[in-house]
Order: sequence, then structure tokens, then C-alpha cells
Amino acid sequence: MRHWFAMVLAVMYSLPCFAQDATKAEIFAGYSYGNYELSAGTAPISLSTAGISTTMVSGAPSARMGLSGWNSSATVNINRWFGFATDFSGYYSGSSVSVTQTETLTPCTGCGTETNTTVNTFASPKIHNFLFGPQFSYPAGKIRPFAQFLVGGEHVDVMRLVTATNSGGIIAIGTNILPGRVAETGFAMALGGGADYSIKRKLAWRIQADYLTSQAGLAQNHVRISTGLVWRVGN
Repeated sequence: MRHWFAMVLAVMYSLPCFAQDATKAEIFAGYSYGNYELSAGTAPISLSTAGISTTMVSGAPSARMGLSGWNSSATVNINRWFGFATDFSGYYSGSSVSVTQTETLTPCTGCGTETNTTVNTFASPKIHNFLFGPQFSYPAGKIRPFAQFLVGGEHVDVMRLVTATNSGGIIAIGTNILPGRVAETGFAMALGGGADYSIKRKLAWRIQADYLTSQAGLAQNHVRISTGLVWRVGN
């Protein structure tokens, strides 16, 4: 029992030392690259007015695009190994990506088959994340590795154009099928980490990678990589 009491006292007396050694806050800003899944798959649009007896869908499962942007965060440290991070990031592109899917169907018995082809095009995405959560770190000389779990929201703004064609020559294009712009905000979550390398006492260089998932718009699962400078405040 006395051994346990001695251990508790040792931990209590060591806490102020940890607090003194810990940097009060860290501010990060830098470049970020995101590999974004703009759509996790979209079912083809049927242009047949007759009954469908059989359907087969094929095509690319998702639309992905590489986006450049920025990432910034501020972390308030409780002690040397634990802090609370606030993270913001934005990603943009003027390019587009398309997913082509084909539907083969039989309208009626003895009628033969017809083929519908749907092309979903996503263009000029603007994506912003705002995340919050705990960060765990382990200072080891000039290198400080860390891990973090963040939750919050994501706002997606992307243009979407749908072109549908069937073997009978019917063509449908544009916003009469689906809205041309998707702009939504939804729940987002990130899990990842990285490492800081000390350049000076108050300055470090950071490299980090995160896996993100979101429910905003047509967005699903993403990966981001960020790098930049960290300014250490306090102590």
C-alpha cells in the first residue's frame, strides 16, 4: 500500500515539471494535397419507358481527383504528450473527372435489349474542412511524432453534369436530370498523425498524413498530406 502511495505522490509532483517543459500552444500552416473521392458511385439513369426485366450495371466505382490546397491548425497543449487541436483546410481544382457507367436491360419479353450509358462529370471542386479533437505526442529530441483523432464538418461545392444516352438514340443532358451544383455541409472525421522536426527553439517543420471520411454532398473517403512550419508559443 505504501508503495502505491509513493507512486501516486511521485506522479503528482512530476506533473508541474511536465507542464513547465510543455509548449503552451503550437500554430501550424502549410501546403496540403488531398486525394478526394468526389463520388462513391452513381447508378445509371434509365431512359426506357417500358418495364425492365433484367438490369446489369458496369463502370468505374468512383470518381477521384487530386486537389491542392492549404492546411492550418492550432493546438493547445495540456502537458508534454496531450493537447487539443483545431484544424482547418481547403482544397481546390479547376479540372474535372468523369465516371462512365453502362446499363443493359430487357424492356419486355422478345423485345431484345437496349443499352443506356451515363456519364457523370464532376468539375471545379471547392472543399473545406473544420475539425477538432485530441492530439497525442511524444517528444524525442529534435523529432516530435504525434497522432490525432478529429471530428467536425466538411463543406463541398462541386459542379456536376450528367449525360445519358441509350441505344435508341435518346439523349438527355444537363440540369434537367440532376442539379448542376452540389453544395452541402456534413459530418467529417479524420484519423492520422505526423512528426515535427525542430529547426529552432520556437520553430519546427511538420509532415503529416490523415485519412478523412465525410458525409457532405457526394464526398466519401479521402487522404490528405500536409507540410509546413510550426510556430511554438510559450515556454
